Amino acid sequence: MADHIRVLTGALAQIPHSSSAKILVRVDGAGATHDLLTHLEALNTERRTVRYTVGWKIGEADEQAIAKLPETAWEISLHQDGTLQDGYAVA
Repeated sequence: MADHIRVLTGALAQIPHSSSAKILVRVDGAGATHDLLTHLEALNTERRTVRYTVGWKIGEADEQAIAKLPETAWEISLHQDGTLQDGYAVA
């Protein structure tokens, strides 16, 4: 995780100041740790908005496991700020 934060810090340092007000960071499954996501949230200031996406390619085994979930397992997902994200669900 420390490696991810070090690389992220170096990458952000290369962005010209005039372009650093809105940042989108994409993290794959290998970098999706609670510590990294907490760090990304902490980068938000009054002058800078940092958003992120976390994902990985869903394979056949994932699809089969998802299909076995009962309808009652699903809930409306949340935006990063905790508000409901209509049209999207999590289990």
